[in-house]
Amino acid sequence: MDVLKVLEKQSGFLRLLVYLLENGEKQITDIINNAEIPVHQLYASIEKGKELGLINTRIDNSIYPARNLVYLTERGRKIAEKIKEIIEIIKF
Repeated sequence: MDVLKVLEKQSGFLRLLVYLLENGEKQITDIINNAEIPVHQLYASIEKGKELGLINTRIDNSIYPARNLVYLTERGRKIAEKIKEIIEIIKF
């Protein structure tokens, strides 16, 4: 198995985890505008993260219009920290 090919296929998902680690709970529109993840990959990555128990979503009705928020679970935060460490090691 070529590890780099696997990572390339998961780059949007990994980028989302690290983005949420660095920025905390965010609106989907903020992620679209700032995380450099194509929209189609973003929604698939959010669903994948929810299935794996790494990401959760919630609707904030305290303001109008309501906002869709995305955030890391505790497990997701731990994994995102490790991914960030790996990224720092392989940067060149």
